[in-house]
Amino acid sequence: MAQFIHKGEEKKKYVKQMFNDISKTYDLINILSSFGIDRYWRRSLIRHINLSHNSKLLDVATGTGDVAFGFFKKYNCSIVGVDIAKNMIELAKIKANKYNGNIDFFEGDAEKLTFSNDSFDALTISFGFRNLGSYDTALSEFYRVLNQNGKIAILEFSKPKSFWFAPIFNFYFNKVIPLIGSLLSRKDAYLYLPESVDYFLTRQDVCSKLKTAGFKNISYIDYTFGVATLYIGEKSE
Repeated sequence: MAQFIHKGEEKKKYVKQMFNDISKTYDLINILSSFGIDRYWRRSLIRHINLSHNSKLLDVATGTGDVAFGFFKKYNCSIVGVDIAKNMIELAKIKANKYNGNIDFFEGDAEKLTFSNDSFDALTISFGFRNLGSYDTALSEFYRVLNQNGKIAILEFSKPKSFWFAPIFNFYFNKVIPLIGSLLSRKDAYLYLPESVDYFLTRQDVCSKLKTAGFKNISYIDYTFGVATLYIGEKSE
């Protein structure tokens, strides 16, 4: 039986408050709990989206801005990061002080983006798609704000495929990470994490929803025995 709500406005309210509360320890726990592998996953996402200095990128569920900064360092392009949690955005703004360029962060809802149609050349969301209240509503918004031929990249947790690695990972994910969370932050936030993955879409379902939203040339890549998956799509005729 689910301990948490996994769709709708109540889920969004919980997620918003949770990330506001854990913002100060978020980066540290990510590094400790993943042994730094999360950085490799994010770098892989950046490598798969080719931009130029003139490109405009929207990073949704930006958190403290790691993916946004990664793209900025590689392309020095125009970047906007949005997140539903104000405290995460405030930390991203502090980190942005050491960068000199067109990079901005705003509090915002992925399902109600305030940008005009056809505003961005690429849109990324890393480990935040799973936390949305309505996947379909968000994907419709993502499609709307992308330019023609714009790319979408979704990096998200998945259930590992390896028969020998899966039980090891599941024990670590369900038992050890909540323990780390309870020592450094809100324990329930890191109980929500593995349960949210259990209730998340399959790889095929994510691809199907991307297709329904209008995206073309959809593909995905698994990393680290299938613990994380990168989905790529394109807004095209």
